Amino acid sequence: MKQQLEGLVKRKSVRQLVKYGLVGIVGLIIDMGVYYLLINKFAVHYPFSATISSLLKGNMSVGMLDILISNVISQTLAVVNNFILNSYFTFRVTDKKLKRFASFASIAIGGMVISSMLLTLFIGVMKIDDMLAKVFAIFIVAAIQFAVNKFFTFKEKKN
Repeated sequence: MKQQLEGLVKRKSVRQLVKYGLVGIVGLIIDMGVYYLLINKFAVHYPFSATISSLLKGNMSVGMLDILISNVISQTLAVVNNFILNSYFTFRVTDKKLKRFASFASIAIGGMVISSMLLTLFIGVMKIDDMLAKVFAIFIVAAIQFAVNKFFTFKEKKN
C-alpha cells in the first residue's frame, strides 16, 4: 500500500492535481472573499441591474442580477490570480502567455456561465443560501475546468 501511494505521488498528473487544488483554494479565498464583501458586507447594488431586469421583462429580479454581477467580478479576480499561479506553480508552462491566457480566460468564461446558471438554480429555484450555493457551484465548475485546462491550456509540447 505504501509503495502504491508513493508511486501515485510521483505521478506528474497527481502532483499537478494537488497543486491545481492548492491554487484553487487561493482562488476560492479570493472569489468567496470578494463575493462575500460585495453581496453581504457592502450589499452592492449595480445601477444597471434595474435596466437589465426591465429588459428581461422582470423575469429576473434586480437582487438576483446584483448577485450574478458580483459573481462575475469575484470570479474574474480569481481567474487572473489562478492563471498566474497555475502557469508558474502547477504546470510550469510559461511560454505563449497571451495565447494561454486567452484559452484560460475562455474556459473561465464558460465556467462563469455554468456557475451563474447553477447559482440561479440553487438560489432562485432551490432557495439555497447564497454562500452555500456559491460553494457548490465552485466545486462543480472547478472539476470541469481542471480537466479542460490540463489538456488544452497548459498542454506541454512534446519533445
